[in-house]
Amino acid sequence: MAYGQFEQFIRNMGRVMTQVNTKLQRDLTMRGRVSRRFSQTEVAEFLGVDATYLARIAKDEPHYPEGERTGRERSFSPSEIITIRGILASRPGARRDHLYWRQAGDPIKVVTFGAQKGGTGKSLTAAHFAQYLSLFYGLRVGIIDADPQATASLYFADADLPLFAPDTPTLAEFMGVDDPGASELTHRSMEELNAIWRPTPWPGVRLIPGGANIQNGDISLFFLSQRSGVPVYRVLRDAIAAWDAAYAPATAMGDLRDAEGAFDPDRFNAALNETLDVIVIDQQPSLTLMQLNGLIAADSVVIPQTMKGFDLATLATYIGNIGEYLEFIMGFEADLEIGNGDHVVLPTIVQEQNNQDTDQILDLYRRSPREISQVWYNRSDAIANAAEEYKSIYEYLPPRTRRTSAKAFMTNANAVNDSLVARVLPHLPTRGFAEEFIKERWG
Repeated sequence: MAYGQFEQFIRNMGRVMTQVNTKLQRDLTMRGRVSRRFSQTEVAEFLGVDATYLARIAKDEPHYPEGERTGRERSFSPSEIITIRGILASRPGARRDHLYWRQAGDPIKVVTFGAQKGGTGKSLTAAHFAQYLSLFYGLRVGIIDADPQATASLYFADADLPLFAPDTPTLAEFMGVDDPGASELTHRSMEELNAIWRPTPWPGVRLIPGGANIQNGDISLFFLSQRSGVPVYRVLRDAIAAWDAAYAPATAMGDLRDAEGAFDPDRFNAALNETLDVIVIDQQPSLTLMQLNGLIAADSVVIPQTMKGFDLATLATYIGNIGEYLEFIMGFEADLEIGNGDHVVLPTIVQEQNNQDTDQILDLYRRSPREISQVWYNRSDAIANAAEEYKSIYEYLPPRTRRTSAKAFMTNANAVNDSLVARVLPHLPTRGFAEEFIKERWG
């Protein structure tokens, strides 16, 4: 069979990219995912306590993690940090929260990161937010990667998760829209839905990975809208609700101790994986039916956005299209409550040396102070260096020459995430990082 030049070009490049595709560095990262360890001082900061208090608790609690010793210093992995949280939270008479898990009857929170334009740092922003919630609050977080390119998945997957494999379930399977030829939604048991949430090396964090099959979901949703009258804009919302009803929180802090009052690691690990407290959705940079589902399912929407004039034009398009969709949907379900939480435009990749970027933020904030974040992500070489290894700033181990820039960017990430917590998860206590950022830049 003769092929046209373009088709042959695609076939050849497809073959080459399966062999290259930066696979070497990616595989190295997958095998050593979450290798970073944190000092006792850093752990104390995550937990909001004094390091001497942790040292005292370590002597009282037999299951307090030993960590790794280097001389007189000890370091701890994220899994050990969350175990320390469990020990502190379950101690009789604990005076403050250390595990901010939702309890029976509490609703699950859904936060969607979406944008019309690619290259805004959206996936990394979503990954940072999920990891921050784990490190600073011990939350059980679900990541839904709604992008066929699976960018967010690369920040969580390890060698045990076969990303990009044709048989790896994606959001399409979770929603039951993985068969474009089907005349109705594919039914899956609650056990099958739960199995689509894949464990990650981050404790209590699970992932529905991205992949090419998400594109089949758009085709399926289109045909379902024609054939069956399925409300194709709320399929994900309904799937999350059904899964949540079957896997609601059941464990109280006191349940983490045995009859003698000792911390029970087995009970803790079971509770760590029994449900989720927050779902973070990373959208594809577009507004298809699958992406519309991510917006309708959300309590809060975060729009990461660069501040150049042309980029802001794409924000206007994105907002306008969403408005038209919502008007259409409300014609079918006038009483449907959508997005009852707070929503925000988050400036990203800001060049503070460039007055044009900061002036643009100031102008937008003056016009719309409720919708525009006063905290932003600065442009930083540190995250570019980390991204080369498919790592977030919370996982990246910089060489000595890059430690200063990496520390500065982590400080920036903490401020952004602190501000997002205040907006979209206001029931959680904030840590003052955003307040310090605003004080330094806004006076």
